Amino acid sequence: MAKHEPEFDVDTGATYGTHKSYATGFILSIILTLTSFYLVSTGAFSTLHLYIAVGVLALIQLFVQLVFFLHLSTHSKASWNLLSFLFALLMVLIFVLGTLWIMYNLYVNMGMNAMSM
Repeated sequence: MAKHEPEFDVDTGATYGTHKSYATGFILSIILTLTSFYLVSTGAFSTLHLYIAVGVLALIQLFVQLVFFLHLSTHSKASWNLLSFLFALLMVLIFVLGTLWIMYNLYVNMGMNAMSM
């Protein structure tokens, strides 16, 4: 049995998906989305557990979409695509966390609490 090697673009190192990989990713995404909707609509868990369950399902769906649709992998020819994604993710985290830190410090230092209003 021949091992399936992904096709890589010579210039960019990007891989191309097959109909089977796109269908698999689509079906997994639909299942994860419907599971989240089911958990929320039925109220199967308490509020805290529901937040955790939906958050975990969202992270799994993010992983599914990164692998099946954006074709991010740890293959050596596609490592630059993975590194650029990780760098972009790091920049977004720095911007979001930095903004939250600045907003919190402004809130505290300007005396904007419930007692002063």
